Amino acid sequence: MKAKKRLTVHVSHFSWLEVFLSFLIMSLVAAVPGLLYGQHNWRVVFSVYSLWYALYWVIIALVFVGFTAWQRYRSMDRPLRELSDAAERVASGDFSVYLQPLHSPANYDYLDAMFANFNTMVAELGSIETLSDDFIANVSHEFKRPLANIEGYAQALQLPNLSEADRLQYTATIIQSTQQLSGLVTNVLRLNKLQNQTIKPQLETLDLNDQLTRVVLDHDAMLEAKSLEMAIDLPEKLELTSDAALLRVVWQNLLRNAIKFTPANGQISLSATQTDTAITVSLQDTGEGMSAETQRHLFDKFYQGDSSHASEGNGLGMAMVAQILRLVNGEIQVTSELGQGSTFTVTLPLASKKITT
Repeated sequence: MKAKKRLTVHVSHFSWLEVFLSFLIMSLVAAVPGLLYGQHNWRVVFSVYSLWYALYWVIIALVFVGFTAWQRYRSMDRPLRELSDAAERVASGDFSVYLQPLHSPANYDYLDAMFANFNTMVAELGSIETLSDDFIANVSHEFKRPLANIEGYAQALQLPNLSEADRLQYTATIIQSTQQLSGLVTNVLRLNKLQNQTIKPQLETLDLNDQLTRVVLDHDAMLEAKSLEMAIDLPEKLELTSDAALLRVVWQNLLRNAIKFTPANGQISLSATQTDTAITVSLQDTGEGMSAETQRHLFDKFYQGDSSHASEGNGLGMAMVAQILRLVNGEIQVTSELGQGSTFTVTLPLASKKITT
């Protein structure tokens, strides 16, 4: 990381000049009565009594001003200096910084609140940095696999005396890997736009019954390839105001996920219900189910709970589903047990609810 120029603090809350002036003023004020004591005779100023009296108040003033200055330094200047040093460390990339508040939470003052908020900010920045590093590492890993396939099979195509069957197989593998790369790039860009809210919901009144039915028909070939039974139970009228294009991505990813993890001759059920405020869509399958650990990370980028299906996806579909539903004020819940299948339940607000824009 590029080294940054250290900032110089030119003004401190702790000033020795202020301490000296406070001491001088208090000494003079305290000594005046003693200096003028006794029949208003100016010769009394130089009496031994007056000198001891003045010295007494000088000591009192010195102790008082010193204690006040120390308190000010301890409660103001030193904490602010610690905060400045900590902020400089964070600016240089050190997210392990922690500032200990001066008091217990029940007795927090403004400085304690500032320290606590600073610690929270540093923790959030550290998490973002970690997520960024993980994202780059995961993207690199996901690119390596199809690129390695393309390179390997392209070299194999150069072998002499290659049979026609092998040539077709190698070519098909290369095409599949390029399609996987293309899909990965598309999903990474789309997810990035969703997270940065570059994509804004385009609101329109849509027939959810029609949209869900069309998504199922689009995946008819995939369903037939595994001999999966598709049961649909949708109300005849199912309308809401939302972004049709974004919701289509949600249904596509959920259905493909169900098809991928449901074994041959299994069943997938799609149903929906409507209340006065929301529409609830449920997609249930008789697939492999998920462990509690998989469910916790299901919507994380690049997470794939079952490595045996890694070549069929890139771990971004469910992350996009979660991000899209946040944009349109929707919610998603997952119920699943290993060997018992999974149920995804999506709840969407009707037109009366404000959509995030």
